[in-house]
Amino acid sequence: MDGIQALRAQLQNSSQWTKISLFLPILPVIYLLISEFLTQQKEREAPAGCRQLGIPQGLPSKLSDQYDKSYAEGTEESKDENGRGLWKIKALFIYPLKSCYPVELFEGEVISTGMACDRQFTFAQLVSKKEKDGNQSRDPQWSFITQREYPLLTRVKTELWVPEPNLDTYSKDAEFVKNRGCIVVKFPFTPSVSFSPQGLKNFFDILVAMISSFSMYAEPEVSFRVPFNPTSERYKEKGYTRETMKIWNEYPEALNVGSEIPPEALSKLKHFLGVRNPLTLFRIDPQRYREVHRAAPEKDVLGFQPVIGMADAYPLHLVNLSSVHDLASKLPSTPRINLDALRFRANIYITGPPAFEEDTFSILRLNNRNYHVSCRTARCKLPNVSSATGFADLNQPYVTMSKYRKVDKGSPKHPVFGLQMVPMESGVGLLKVGDEVEVVERVEGEHVYIPQ
Repeated sequence: MDGIQALRAQLQNSSQWTKISLFLPILPVIYLLISEFLTQQKEREAPAGCRQLGIPQGLPSKLSDQYDKSYAEGTEESKDENGRGLWKIKALFIYPLKSCYPVELFEGEVISTGMACDRQFTFAQLVSKKEKDGNQSRDPQWSFITQREYPLLTRVKTELWVPEPNLDTYSKDAEFVKNRGCIVVKFPFTPSVSFSPQGLKNFFDILVAMISSFSMYAEPEVSFRVPFNPTSERYKEKGYTRETMKIWNEYPEALNVGSEIPPEALSKLKHFLGVRNPLTLFRIDPQRYREVHRAAPEKDVLGFQPVIGMADAYPLHLVNLSSVHDLASKLPSTPRINLDALRFRANIYITGPPAFEEDTFSILRLNNRNYHVSCRTARCKLPNVSSATGFADLNQPYVTMSKYRKVDKGSPKHPVFGLQMVPMESGVGLLKVGDEVEVVERVEGEHVYIPQ
């Protein structure tokens, strides 16, 4: 039993409460000291000249009421008798670091790659490639990782900080202002406690985590920062390299920015995730975005070729909350699963349309801009992973999806759920929670998924 488990066991042992009660009079003082410590720590953590992007801490998520049965019904009409929109954007999310926990937005910009800042980074491990005969191994290859193999990635959280000229700390020469902001990567890691100086510091860190979150099971966090769009000077200073990285069946040349991760933090991250191979962090090279073809419109139609960063296939992903309710209603009663819509890792969650009405969409208009619905999303088993805990439920909801959502002849072996979309206009668009969802065109026949 390690230190933290022993501590919790003692606190849960009723015989210990008599001794602990002696400290009750000074608990308010301890609480105030820790509160002041946390306030100062947060101020120190804020990158100079930058503000945090996303819904402010303390405000509820727009999906906090997602289990409300009213979202299961849907309406056939998208407008009421007075012309007011009934189909709306419920919530918006971006995933700066692929397969990790998302950042929720009230509003967000849409650029050629999808939501701005979405899936620009990915972790990758160094793996050996084998020849076709299975015997000879070639030079090792960097290969991206996701929750499919490492479900605890969902507990790796990212903060996105962007330059803000109105801040007192703003300066054009500030470290992360020059680099167009940064991402802060955080993950839980409980250190061992002892009577050594480091062990006592670890004990204090554990106590701070417990009090700040009002939970005996809270864990301290390890964090590090990575510039969002590093300058050439940063490139040279940190010794970045351009390397080929495998992502699905593609081999883009991307920036290896693993030198930004302190060695101790990287070691703890590998231990937390369970990664045994060498691990690093890649950023998509803005000069080498990955082109999207398959079911997306081509350049001669749009005037530009759709591109993505580290996304799986298309720039945008949309999910209808009514469809999530429909799937949840078909799940087995035991073990009971609260089907969090975040398991589907969409950028855009909508409410209003009946379940799977979205299968008929061809072109959507959102905030006065058109979006091409390229295809439905072919699903693997990733939604089996709880977005909150990082543990996979036993084959659900994948098994249930497979029973009634293998409806796309282009993906006969996989269920489909949600939509893949492409911006149809160049330049910068804007999406906001509450925007009306308008169907401009419906698909003739049915969507046909095109495999990678």
